Amino acid sequence: MPLDLDAIYVDLHRHPELSFQEHRTAGVISEHLTALGIPHETGVGRTGVVATLENGDGPVIWLRADTDGLPVPEQTGLDYASTARGVDPAGVDVPVMHACGHDMHITALLGALERLWTERGGWAGTIVALFQPAEEFGAGARAMLDDGLLDRFPRPEVVLGQHVTSTLPAGRLGARPGTQMAAAEGLTVTLHGRGGHGS
Repeated sequence: MPLDLDAIYVDLHRHPELSFQEHRTAGVISEHLTALGIPHETGVGRTGVVATLENGDGPVIWLRADTDGLPVPEQTGLDYASTARGVDPAGVDVPVMHACGHDMHITALLGALERLWTERGGWAGTIVALFQPAEEFGAGARAMLDDGLLDRFPRPEVVLGQHVTSTLPAGRLGARPGTQMAAAEGLTVTLHGRGGHGS
């Protein structure tokens, strides 16, 4: 039975989880991969999932989707809006939503894997699908590498990530060579001046 991608998206959007807390999300991913008969491992880099589609000789391509939500209250008014809460690294109970599109990234990668798996006669090689945890926290990729990602799975000739954007119309795909949207940066700003008070 084909995946119901709309239902998967709505479910993921409704139930986001913070970085390294994506246990339910990993379970949903694993459940759908199992239903498709796609071999995979869970718990890679704590809460990551890695699926491997081997289909004869050919290139090794890694496809990546991130899985975590953000500590942001959802105010979209959607009937499937998140009411989820989580505990952030400081121990504070916070609202959680998929404000950055990771629910769509997971859904799109599951859909791509389903298509690749069912149409194996049209391609050859190996696809490794990475469902990466803790992208927002900036530590998920490192956790997967520290968990032996490069030793446990075929090494890629290319790694392709994805990200939704509001800068392109629906149905349009943007691409460029090299890296894009591939940094986790911090910035500290110190302001100097005289204090004041206003009422």
